[in-house]
Amino acid sequence: MKKVFRKTVLTALVLAAPAVVSAQGIIGDCYDCHTMHNSENGLPVAQVNGVTSADPIMNLLRLDCISCHANDPTGGTKIWAMTGGSNVPQVMHGGGTDDLAGGNFAFGVGDSSKVHNVVDLFAGQWDTNAGDIADLGEFGAPPGTAPAAHYHGLSRQVFTTDVATPFDAFTCAGARGCHGTRSQILSGSTGDWDGNAATDNTFEISARRTGIAAISGAHHANYDGAKDATNYPEDETAFHDGQRVADGYRFIPGLKGYGLDNGTFTDRWQNIDADNHNEYYGNNSGTFGLAPEPTSGCGICHIQGHAGGGSSRSAFNSTLRVPGNSMSGFCSNCHGNFHSSGADGDYVDNGTSGAFLRHPSDYVIPNSGEYAAYTSYDLTAPVARPTLFTASSPTVTPGTDMVMCLSCHEAHGSEYDYMLRFDYTAMTAGDYADIPTAQAEGGCLACHTTKGVLPENR
Repeated sequence: MKKVFRKTVLTALVLAAPAVVSAQGIIGDCYDCHTMHNSENGLPVAQVNGVTSADPIMNLLRLDCISCHANDPTGGTKIWAMTGGSNVPQVMHGGGTDDLAGGNFAFGVGDSSKVHNVVDLFAGQWDTNAGDIADLGEFGAPPGTAPAAHYHGLSRQVFTTDVATPFDAFTCAGARGCHGTRSQILSGSTGDWDGNAATDNTFEISARRTGIAAISGAHHANYDGAKDATNYPEDETAFHDGQRVADGYRFIPGLKGYGLDNGTFTDRWQNIDADNHNEYYGNNSGTFGLAPEPTSGCGICHIQGHAGGGSSRSAFNSTLRVPGNSMSGFCSNCHGNFHSSGADGDYVDNGTSGAFLRHPSDYVIPNSGEYAAYTSYDLTAPVARPTLFTASSPTVTPGTDMVMCLSCHEAHGSEYDYMLRFDYTAMTAGDYADIPTAQAEGGCLACHTTKGVLPENR
């Protein structure tokens, strides 16, 4: 059944400070986001996945995440300005390619190769690009899955083996998602998860932390600018904390980064130009930026199990960390093999020749050869910084700055296959008259500055 999304001036869930920049919290009329009884003139007002719901939403909210941040998925509004003073970034909208920094889920309608396939927006669509279960791995885990793929399958209620919808469990926030507290259980939930009475389980399949439960409290605790986030501590019973979520870049606890905030709301949440853009944090210290954190085993991703019981690092009673507090480390929670330079997918080596077997991430751009020429920031090839920036910089520093996952990909989706920032078919070796012309094409050629030019034209 086709979903109907309704847009009103009274409905929104604010992602960050609206109308007036504030150091902390949000500004806007309370009724923009809240309803006391889910009732106006005798009719329900709550919007769940864009459809009016007689069932109320937790925290007295008018909208769930999708109804707020994909409020008008075919309209051209990428930042929804509410009459009450609230502004809401739209992760799915029409209007061409003028998108927020995270990209646009709208490109995934009918084409799963262009977006992250979250079930919240695309339930039932993934048979268009499901592939064969043998190609997806034994448990249908994400492409380039972490080395311990066999722990993340149907038996652990993370991803499924259904060939038609191999990622039907992937969601926006919480367990099996990206934003908010990424722990599997809600505090106090219990259940005999594995059917073995001899084990002490605290995982209830119907009580996973997803959606609003994963980001609750973060909107009112949010603030602009740099987020010097820390992971949940090993020795803390911390199933969820709204302030810690707000302290994370883009509501991802443990992720450092700087969100563009130049005092206006026309540029917020966007990468505008070389002088105005988000700044991403990278970490190349130790093995894949993990030192001094665990560099092997479950501890790469999972923080020590909390007081709920069960095994010490099991997925159903632990909270995911962001390895190295970096963007590439965050992506590695699901796509670990894509980051590995080792033949065995375990962050080990580059082969006998030293040539990379997979494109490196959180890797310092060499200050030599063709790479030394990448010195002016290109939005089609963003870089990660080894320190937390507090303002946008138009300069790239080879030998210091790093290539990362978002150097090539959009977080939500793009107009190009594989969620790329650029047209991969335009990345052509030897097809340009000179280096400046090739480098202006951006993408791969922003870093690999000589590859687009024949030797006699360099």
